[in-house]
Amino acid sequence: MALEFWLTIAPILLLLSFGPGPNNFTSMYNGIRVGAMSAVIAVIGRNIAFIILMIISALGLGAVIVSSSFWFNVVKWLGVVYLLYIGVKTWLAAKDSLHTMEEDGVVVPSSHYSRMRQEFMIAISNPKAVLIFTAIFPQLLDLSKPVAIQFTVIGATFVVTEFIAAFFYAIGGRQLRKMIRSPKGLANLNRGMGSIFVAASVFLATATR
Repeated sequence: MALEFWLTIAPILLLLSFGPGPNNFTSMYNGIRVGAMSAVIAVIGRNIAFIILMIISALGLGAVIVSSSFWFNVVKWLGVVYLLYIGVKTWLAAKDSLHTMEEDGVVVPSSHYSRMRQEFMIAISNPKAVLIFTAIFPQLLDLSKPVAIQFTVIGATFVVTEFIAAFFYAIGGRQLRKMIRSPKGLANLNRGMGSIFVAASVFLATATR
C-alpha cells in the first residue's frame, strides 16, 4: 500500500478513534483513578476485542450481524446492560472514592487484568464497532490492489490510533484528578463519570442498524 494512501486513511482512523464513546470514557476514568500509563495498558483489552471484531468483519460475519435484527440487538443489549452496570457501580462507589488513595494522593495500583477485561467487554459488546469495521473500513480499500494486505494495515493503524486516543483521554482524566482533590469533589467526579456511562448505555439502546 502506497505511503500516500496510508497518509490519507491515517487521519480518518485517528478521528474515528478520538470520537467520544464508552471505551474512551473508560480511559478517562482509569486516568482519574490509576494514571495515564495504567489506563493505556488497559487498552490492550479493547484492541484484542477490536481485532476479533475486525476478523469477524473480514470473514463476512460482521455483515450478518449488521443485517440481522436479532444478532444486532443481542450484541446491542449486552452492551447496554454492561454499560449500565458500570455506570451504577461507579455512581454507588462515589462515597468510597478515596479508598484506593494514599494520604499523598497517589493511587494504589489495582489489577491491570481487571481494567483490560473491562475495556474488552465494553468493546466486544458495542455494535457500533462492528458497523465501523463492516461499513467504513471497506470504503478505505483500493480494490485494484490486494485487499487482505490493505485490511491488515488499516486494522493495525486503527489499533495504534486507539492507543493514541486513549492516552489523551487518560491524560485529560489525570488532569481532572489533579484539579479536584477534596473528598466531596472526588465523589462528585465519580458520580459524573457514572452518569456518563449510564448516558452511554441509554444512547446505545437507541442504536439502529
